[in-house]
Amino acid sequence: MVDVCEVFVVKRSGEDIVRRVDRVAIEEPLEVCIDNEPFYTTMRLPGEEVPLALGICFTDGIIASMDDVTGASYCNDASVNKVNLCLSDTRKAGGHPARKRRQLAVYSSCGVCGSDLVADLTKSMPAIEKKTTMGFSDLFLMQKMMVDKQKAHHLTGATHAASLFDGQGGFLAFAEDVGRHNALDKAIGKLFLEGRVREAVIVHLSSRLSYEMVVKAARLGAEIVTGVSTATSLAIETADALGITLIGTLRNPRGNIFTHPDRIL
Repeated sequence: MVDVCEVFVVKRSGEDIVRRVDRVAIEEPLEVCIDNEPFYTTMRLPGEEVPLALGICFTDGIIASMDDVTGASYCNDASVNKVNLCLSDTRKAGGHPARKRRQLAVYSSCGVCGSDLVADLTKSMPAIEKKTTMGFSDLFLMQKMMVDKQKAHHLTGATHAASLFDGQGGFLAFAEDVGRHNALDKAIGKLFLEGRVREAVIVHLSSRLSYEMVVKAARLGAEIVTGVSTATSLAIETADALGITLIGTLRNPRGNIFTHPDRIL
C-alpha cells in the first residue's frame, strides 16, 4: 500500500521490551498552485492529490463548479507533491477571491471574535433548508460504512476519514488522510469531479467537530454533520446559525445532537 510504510519500533510495557516492525501512515506535503502560482501547502496522506486540491479550492470559495477549471494536473516537474489548477477565463474575468489562502489567524490578529466570524458567514452564506429527516439508528449504519473503509487507520491508527451520503443515506464518497480537513476536502473533491457535489446531504467525520469543518460542510450544502468526537463551542454556534444539524460523540448507541434536532427521527 502506498499510504503506509513499515518501520522498526521498540515497544515497552512496564519492564517488558519488544522489538518489532510496525506500520505507520505516510505523511508528505502537497503544494497546490493556481495558474502556476503557489496557493497553499498542506500535509497529507499520499494519493488523490487532484481531488484534494479541488476540494480545498472549492471549500475556500476559489471555484464553484468544474466550469471554473480548465485543467488540474501534476506540475511539470512530475512531482506528485505539487498540483496545479488552471482557472477558466470566465472565472478570471468574473473575479475570484485572493490567491493567498485565507487563514483563521488573520481574523484573530485583528481581534475579531468567534461571533464576528459567524456573523460574517451568515451574511455571505444562506441558511441551509430543512429538506431531510433521518432515523437516528440509520446514522450508525452510515458511520460503520465509513469505519470499515478506513484501511490506513486500521493498520496505523494515525488517519482521519470523511464520508458523504445523500438524503436517503446512500453512499457518495469516502476519503482518508492524516489530516481531518484534508479527508473532508478529498471526499468533496471526488464529488466535484463527478459533478455530484450538490447531492451530498450528510457528512460523517472520524474527528472532532470544529468551526472549519462545519464551514466546509456548509459550503457543500450539507444538512447533517456528525463526528466521533465532540464539537467546539464555535462549531455549535456556526451550525446553529447556518441551519445544520450537528451531532457529536456519535458512537453506537449514543450521540449528542447539538443543533436543529428536528431532522433526526
